[in-house]
Amino acid sequence: MVKQRFLTHFKPWLFAVIRVVGPIVGYQLFDKARTYLQYAPLNSVDVLLGAVVALLMAGLLCGLWAWGEWCWFKLQRLRGFCAELKRAFRNHWGPKAVRTSQPVTRNMA
Repeated sequence: MVKQRFLTHFKPWLFAVIRVVGPIVGYQLFDKARTYLQYAPLNSVDVLLGAVVALLMAGLLCGLWAWGEWCWFKLQRLRGFCAELKRAFRNHWGPKAVRTSQPVTRNMA
């Protein structure tokens, strides 16, 4: 009960704080690593170019993911057809299907 109340009250607040503070802390850590490795400071153009490249890569990844799901959906239908075909051949050549319902030799009386 207490856990549920805590989550309902503070979970949206916690996500809002993480969304605001996360990029700031991330940039500060990136800046610390950059100064430690003695790289030149970034221009705003470099930051914008990195953001555009990241956006394009995310779009490409989403497009590839959607194409993969479409292919998986199409292959599911093909796999279902192949399974049905296997089952038909197995039933056709199985011992139950080959067995005759009447004996081969009949009384001719």
